[in-house]
Amino acid sequence: METIKSCSHRSTNKRVFRIITKEDILGKRILDVGAGMGFMTQLLGRHIQDKGGIPSDVITACDLYPEYFSYKNVVCKKVEFIKALPFDDGSFDIAYAIEVIEHLKDPYGFIQEMFRVVRPGGKVIITTPNILNLASRFSFLFTGFFELFGPLSFDKEDVRHQWGHIMPLSAYYLNHAMRTCGFVKTEFHIDRIKRSSLFLFLLFFPVLKLSAFMYARRFLRKKPGIHKDNIKELKLINAWKLCCSRSVVLLGYK
Repeated sequence: METIKSCSHRSTNKRVFRIITKEDILGKRILDVGAGMGFMTQLLGRHIQDKGGIPSDVITACDLYPEYFSYKNVVCKKVEFIKALPFDDGSFDIAYAIEVIEHLKDPYGFIQEMFRVVRPGGKVIITTPNILNLASRFSFLFTGFFELFGPLSFDKEDVRHQWGHIMPLSAYYLNHAMRTCGFVKTEFHIDRIKRSSLFLFLLFFPVLKLSAFMYARRFLRKKPGIHKDNIKELKLINAWKLCCSRSVVLLGYK
């Protein structure tokens, strides 16, 4: 069987695959939102077949352009991301969106929809480029643009460049969106380490730690209540994983 081309980085797909298949998925319902050509759907489909299952019994795929979906064992439904997802409340055990949210105008509304279609006790996985790795932070400092986010087209005929990466959402705000939508717990995972960011992290480690400490202390003095709510998140901002990883892979538990 021919392997379908991945539109996102393979390391990101591998991390999502590991999270999903950490437990037995036969008998579950999984939603692939923004399935693209079907790389991840095929990866999961082969896993399901190896376990003796039928991919279409487990996986539902949807995308804005289902005509490009190439995995024959699962049907891909058309979805308009400016509208509600065309699925009932609590329809799925797991829903994931790989490198989708950075293309959307309303990320909070999208996360709310992902939350809605997953059953209580279910999981949602969302990935996006990590704009807080140090290479990306330096890019923003010197150019005004994060890595993988650049100037956009104003030409309405040039849809690809007008509506490409339009939403640079950091791990902090993605986590905030998931928590305020109702997820009871979130976990941050990484796909791979960027060597350029790792070099910068080692070079600037004392500065990072000192600045993080001073910021947290000042924030605690001014807004102790909000500081208490954000203790874990403030530690994450300058931790090595977020400073060095290529992508944000956030797992939310409903």
